[in-house]
Amino acid sequence: MKNYAIILGNYWHKCPTLGQALQTPGNLFTPMRMFFALGVLLGHSYVVNLGIDQPEPLSLFGMTISYVAVNGFFILSGLLITRSIDRNPDYIRFFSARALRLFPAMILMAILASFVVGPLVSSATPREYFSDPLVWRYILDVISFGDTSGGPPEIFFNNPAPFEWSASLWTLRYEAIAYVGTAILAAIGISRSRTAMLALFVLSVSLFLFVRLDWVALPDAFLHLTRFATTYLLGAVLYCYRDQVRLSWLLGIAITGIALLFGPVMAPFEIMLNFVLAAILLLAGFAKIPGRLAISKMPDASYGVYIWQWPVMQTLWHFDIARDPYSTMLIAIPITILIGLLSWYAVEKPILALKDPVAGWIRARLQFFKPA
Repeated sequence: MKNYAIILGNYWHKCPTLGQALQTPGNLFTPMRMFFALGVLLGHSYVVNLGIDQPEPLSLFGMTISYVAVNGFFILSGLLITRSIDRNPDYIRFFSARALRLFPAMILMAILASFVVGPLVSSATPREYFSDPLVWRYILDVISFGDTSGGPPEIFFNNPAPFEWSASLWTLRYEAIAYVGTAILAAIGISRSRTAMLALFVLSVSLFLFVRLDWVALPDAFLHLTRFATTYLLGAVLYCYRDQVRLSWLLGIAITGIALLFGPVMAPFEIMLNFVLAAILLLAGFAKIPGRLAISKMPDASYGVYIWQWPVMQTLWHFDIARDPYSTMLIAIPITILIGLLSWYAVEKPILALKDPVAGWIRARLQFFKPA
């Protein structure tokens, strides 16, 4: 028994810490983001073809692949965004970078939805369509993270999931909330305290479990907020404990086994599944595979894939190109990846390169308004 303990101890100390892994070049987080974006596509392909009231068959204990993939996005975002503000606590630059990451591609998509694709997939006549305030309201809803559950007037009117342009956009408001929360936690010093961040994560988990007891009727927004708080803060806490967290495949397998034991109990299972997701992210994200450096430099087209996958699949159904989940997946994946690449190279990457000039311009304007 003592020999086993020695062997296990030696193995544990040979496993690199998350802090050490973050300092090595060539992580695979960009491919992981694409993996999650395509996971959302696979899950939504059933909804687009079968209707919003039909359950997705790609699920485990009621946890659908699209739901799990979005949780993975938030865990990774919590890790990387917390790291970003810790390394450079320049709040003007931070918010400039975040805004330039979210808004340009999203605004372009909303404009194309309202003025290019919308008229082609709407039951309204061109006169009725362009005179409807919804054409402009949809753009404003997208920009303001408002009600994005619909779209321009009368689009996809015969589809199984009618009148909805992009079912993925609603999660972006919670991503924006997380960015603001990250800045606040950094500004007041909480994110630099491991104990405080751990306590905040435990509180978020407690709230998550409480609201799912259904003792009190709560709006959906609060349910979503607790869900994304737990996932985002899990990533943030992992970063705070980066020098203690070790990348161990044995530990990942053990966490997976424990999570499966909670399977029949939905809320605790989701919490444990988030830990499994975190283990997969770290182990796969820092996996030493052949060609890792080259793979790590792949274009980050995942955001474009994420926001465009639903309208692409809706359009395929509308024009009778694909009307079952499997043909939809087969056709939508390459089309959506192509759109994601166009979005990255034509919009996102060039605009992200402006984050320092934009931050400098804002800083100069703020200095101008200061009293002499």
